[in-house]
Amino acid sequence: MQPLYQKVILQKQNIGHDAGLSGEEVFFTALKTPHDFAAFKALYKRYAPAIYGNIIRSVEEEEKAKLILEKTFYEAWQYFSQFDEGKLRIFTWINQFAVQNIKKYTP
Repeated sequence: MQPLYQKVILQKQNIGHDAGLSGEEVFFTALKTPHDFAAFKALYKRYAPAIYGNIIRSVEEEEKAKLILEKTFYEAWQYFSQFDEGKLRIFTWINQFAVQNIKKYTP
């Protein structure tokens, strides 16, 4: 079975191929498209485990860590149009939301 991220890339590949875009560029374009839930789901599947690992090491409470992960990806989804792949890697950008949320939800 093919990962969802790859399915999104394959579905959008004709558009990206015609425009000379890389797979990552097509993926970021899909994420910046309002309400492209498939692209967001692929983003979550790809990065949530690593982001959660960072959160749980800081929080050490599973329920609180899950809440922070949910809030982190909600914010990433909400602000993805502002993401600049020329400045930060996507993981770093999402992890910044996680760090901010850890500070908000932990003493």
